[in-house]
Amino acid sequence: MFTMRDATADDCAAVADIYRHYVETSTASFDHDAPEVATWRERLSSCRSRGLPFLVVEDSDIAPGVLGFSRLGPYRGKSGWSFTAENSIYLRPEAAGRGIGARLLRATIDAIDPARIRHVMAVISEEAPGSIALHAKAGFVEAGRTPSVGYKFGRWVGVVYMHLDLGVPPHHR
Repeated sequence: MFTMRDATADDCAAVADIYRHYVETSTASFDHDAPEVATWRERLSSCRSRGLPFLVVEDSDIAPGVLGFSRLGPYRGKSGWSFTAENSIYLRPEAAGRGIGARLLRATIDAIDPARIRHVMAVISEEAPGSIALHAKAGFVEAGRTPSVGYKFGRWVGVVYMHLDLGVPPHHR
């Protein structure tokens, strides 16, 4: 049975495992070391305190437990970008290609408080065409590319910047 819900601290071990897979096997993440469960708990707490979504998805028809997660975090950490967030979305490999990522990304976008966030940025490895397509289907547009900006597995990899404009927050109209 398919379930999407807000992440809890108890989900952070599964989130860490999902993300670790990408750190260790791909350039979908430019981390060289996977964050520990405690770091994911801190990220979850940060999302909650900022009113940003951090969702998980489960589907017992595919596998038990958390199959993926999506969250928003601060973009670049400067106050001038306080109405902009950066999204992250990762699925266990067995969940890919089933439409779960599209549903999870849409739910994340739908959970955004438009009074807090006006823009969502995605910074995607050029070697992740599935993620680029997923974001494009959700309404993100390519905003630019930076060749050979990330270094992982002994080689340089470029990134694609994608942008979703949610409109002007009501208190700024």
